[in-house]
Order: sequence, then structure tokens, then C-alpha cells
Amino acid sequence: MQLSEIQAFFWDFDGVIADSVDVKTRAFEAMFAPWGETILRQVIDHHLLHGGISRVEKIAHSFRHFIGQPLTPAQLAAKCAVYSDLVKQQVIQAPLIPGAEAALVFLSGKVPQFVISGTPEDELREITRQRHLDRYFRRVLGSPVHKTTHVSNLLSEFHLDPARCVFVGDALTDLESAKKTGTRFIGIQGMITFPETTLVLPDCTGIIEALQAL
Repeated sequence: MQLSEIQAFFWDFDGVIADSVDVKTRAFEAMFAPWGETILRQVIDHHLLHGGISRVEKIAHSFRHFIGQPLTPAQLAAKCAVYSDLVKQQVIQAPLIPGAEAALVFLSGKVPQFVISGTPEDELREITRQRHLDRYFRRVLGSPVHKTTHVSNLLSEFHLDPARCVFVGDALTDLESAKKTGTRFIGIQGMITFPETTLVLPDCTGIIEALQAL
């Protein structure tokens, strides 16, 4: 595809714009270490496999299925608050993925850009504001709304052709959202192995040139 054909870019945040996946992983390690190595390994594996899913769902799932202690809504909110305290400032300070800001700057004013993340929306907006990244985006959208719903809503609201939109993500849930909404997909290589047919880059360097392969 040519850049002139693209109607919108949908960006995941952690692992795509900010190099913050390890920050999130260390927070899960700190929270679940008291339950021992076996449960901790299950929690971390689930977290990494389901990148892009909200922390609320991951924490609830881990307590219910790995620890066997379903949380009440109040308990879940308290656990999520602990997690937020562990990660927010570190994400603000995390380095950017190579090439990410250069791509955002290049696309700014040419193609509408949106952040679609599993991070709670209020926290995500604060992070992008403090990092001075919010200026590049029409919308900064997070959980509890799922990514597929966000993308579908934006496609409708802005009258976008999904085949002329690009979703950039580092997780299988990002790829699944792209498939469900009909958008093109570029994977950023992290901890997940994408299907062989997926266009995958080591980072955001050269992402504009990679459009030719879509």
C-alpha cells in the first residue's frame, strides 16, 4: 500500500510505542510472588500470551483460575489500584520503542492516528499527556472497552474503510482485533511469535516503508 491510501493508524501502546512490557511483567511478579513459583509462572505466562487484555481481566482470571480465590468487585478494584501504583510512573519514564516517535511525527497531519490499548483509559491518557505524546492522536482509548470494539466504533464514526487502515500491535489479541475489524496489521516483535504470514518488524524503524508489503 502507498501512504496516500491509508486512512488511519491504530497503535497499541505498551511494546509498540513505549518499551514498557517488562514494567508490566515485573508488576505481576511483585503481586503474585507470595503464592509461589508455580502460580507465578502461570500468571506470567497468561499475562504475556494475552497482551492487550486489560489488567482487570488478567488479575481476576489469575485469582479465580490459578489461586482459586475469586475476588469481589471491591477486592479486584484494590488489587488493580496496587498494580497501577507499581506501573504508572515507570511507564511514563520507560524508553520509547525505536522508531516510534519518528513514525508518529512523520504521520502527524498526514494520517489520523489513534491509541488503542488495554491500559485503563484515564491512566493511559495521563501517561500520553505527561510524555507529550497525546498531541499526535485524535483519540487515546483504553479499557474497560475492548480493542475490537474501539476500532469498530472509530471505523463507523470516521467513515473509514478498514482495508485502508493499519493496526500496529505486539500481541496476538492485537492481530485478532485487526482480523475481526478487517484492518491491515503490522506486528512489532516482542515476546509473542506471530503466524508466518504476518508482517512483523523488530521495532517501529522503517514502519512507513513496510506499508509497501501490506
